[in-house]
This record gives sequence, C-alpha cells and structure tokens, in this order.
Amino acid sequence: MKIQLWKRKNYTKNKYNLYIRYRVNQNKAKVESLGLWEWILPGNNIEKEHNEEVKIACEEILRRTKDDVENGRSNINLEESNNQSFKNVFFKFSNIKNTNAVYNFIFSQNKKVESAKTNDINEKFLLETKESIEKNILLNEITGSTAVKYWNNFKTVLINLNKNKLCEYPSISGIKFKHKRKEKKYFTKNELERIKKIKSKKYHELIKAFLFTCATGFKIGILEKLKWKDIIDSKNYNYVEISKKGQTYIVPIDNQTTEILGKRRDDKKNIFEINQTKSSRSKIFKRILKEAKIDKVKKYSDGVNTFAKNMYQKTKNIFLISSALGHNSINKTKEMYPYMNELDFIGNYFKIDINKKDNNENKKEKTLFKKGNLLSYRKDTL
Repeated sequence: MKIQLWKRKNYTKNKYNLYIRYRVNQNKAKVESLGLWEWILPGNNIEKEHNEEVKIACEEILRRTKDDVENGRSNINLEESNNQSFKNVFFKFSNIKNTNAVYNFIFSQNKKVESAKTNDINEKFLLETKESIEKNILLNEITGSTAVKYWNNFKTVLINLNKNKLCEYPSISGIKFKHKRKEKKYFTKNELERIKKIKSKKYHELIKAFLFTCATGFKIGILEKLKWKDIIDSKNYNYVEISKKGQTYIVPIDNQTTEILGKRRDDKKNIFEINQTKSSRSKIFKRILKEAKIDKVKKYSDGVNTFAKNMYQKTKNIFLISSALGHNSINKTKEMYPYMNELDFIGNYFKIDINKKDNNENKKEKTLFKKGNLLSYRKDTL
C-alpha cells in the first residue's frame, strides 16, 4: 500500500486542498481530507510562510501515518471507503459553483440520493432520475432549460468522482424536452403615446431610453454606454454608429426620434443617465406601465420587438432589421421573428404580390384530359 499526499485545486484555483491517500492499485484507494490547504502561487512572505508550515505539518502527518500502518496501530478499511455516503463525496469533490442548488434539484427529483452510497449511483439510478425530470417538465413542474443546466452540472461532478475512482459514471444522454417559443409582445402606437405623456421626473430618463429602444432596436445594455459622440450628424439623417464584437453597426434615426434625445451635449457624456440596477429598473418600468394603463406582463425588452415589427411593416426588409439588431445572419432574425422572410423584401422591392402568386398556384390547374381521355376540339375552330 502506498500512502501519499494528494493535492486538489479549489474552485477559484488559487489554493490546493490537501488529502492523504491510501492506495493499493489503480482501482482501489481511500482518500481522507487533512483539513489543510496551501497557496498555489504564494504572492508575499506571509503566504510563503504559510506554505512552509503546512509542508512541515504534512510531512509529520505522513510519517506518523506510515509508522502506524506498518506497526499495526492503524487499520485502513479500503472496502468501506469504496462505498461511502454519496452526498458526502458529492460535496467534497464537487467542481461546480452551484453545488447546493444542483444537489437540491436532484434530491427533489429522486429522494433516494439522500441515503445513497457511492455504489448506488449507477445506470439504473441515473435513468430513474432522468425519467422523473422529463416527466416533471411535461407537467410544467420545472422548466426545461433549468433542468438541462442542473442535470449537466450533476454529470460534471459525477465525471470528477469517477476520475477519482469514487463513483461510477455510466454514459447517460441529456434531458429531452420541447422548447416552448415565447410569444413576442409589442407596444401599440397608442400605448407609446400614453407613455410619452407621463411627466414624472423620476421616470423621465427610463421613459426616454425606452422610447429610443422602440425607435432604434437598441437594448438597454447598449443605451447605458451610449455617448453623444455616437450620434453622427448628417445632412439628411442623423444616425447612431456603434461597434459590437468587432463589427460596426449603423442605425438611422429620424427627426422625431432625435427629439426624444433632447438638446445635444458634450461628446464624452452619456446620452441616457440610467443608474438603476436591473431589478430596480424592472420595478420602475412596471410602475410606468401601471400609470400608462398598459398590461404589466410586458417588459422593457419588448421595445426591441416593437421596433422590429414596426420596421418590418414599413420596409418588409429582413436584411435591414437583422443588421440593425446586430444579428450575425438573417437565420437568427427568422428564429426570433418567424413572420419575417426575405421573399417579402424581394416582392416589395420589385412590386410582386408574392401571396397572390401562391394563391394562383394553389388553384386547380385545367387538364388536357377528362376522365382519362384527351379533350377533343372541333375541327372548324382550329
């Protein structure tokens, strides 16, 4: 039997947690925590001194342990170590950030995990848990996206346990569920007018930003950073020019939208003074909707959908909208807005009624045959 010091990086990867490992062969070993740690890259004298003291302590622990085993004062039961409490080793060897949340999720789907030993975590257990998760997704007890995230995190820990010879890892497929497309919500012209009429000073900046989102399609995250230098003066049209992920996007803004911004200020200053957190901004926007007597189910982000819908009705140009929204292709735009397509743009540009053409094609074509016989024509009509 080999008695070794074993180091394992913590989650932030700045420290080593230290363990003692009793190892008979590649497949048979027992690991115990020493309750000690050391800095991976000590940055000052205090951290270096800490590592030196830990090193001395570990050497002494190893010396005493080896002496106890060799002289029969300590008996290491490796068989018992191979069937430890799964919950204990799950938390001890977890290599994910949200360990508690993931364990609680698995417990909610399969109560057996609480009393399970490491040997109980096998293909049967995992299939049983997976079946429970998929069933609850169908019953709308849990959301599919959350389930997939936690299931994948759970398997990540199992893989790590398997690498350390502590647990089985049968290859189990991912969670299957049908993605439900959320219905897009839009603001009507009348609703936007009611929001414009709100004169409250504490709502003013957020209302201004929201109306600008509806007019340009820019999300709140972009507007928070937008400066006056980004608004380019042009002879006929002003436009916004921004860089995103190495690409430059240009979105024209008409006079009515320019009026929303108000008087031009210093180029280095932010256009919108939005300093609320995401949660408080959401609460403020709900109050705005309430004052404007608008359905509170709608959100600030629906302003982007409003821009897309209004611009599409006006231009039928999916390419323009895709570019304005910063999508990498029109396929992304189609995925988000299934009612948009490139044929509408082509039809609109060349004045072709695409829908009329489709209707004509659906009409029953006249055939040269009637009841299997070629139609005849009078000779004197030829």
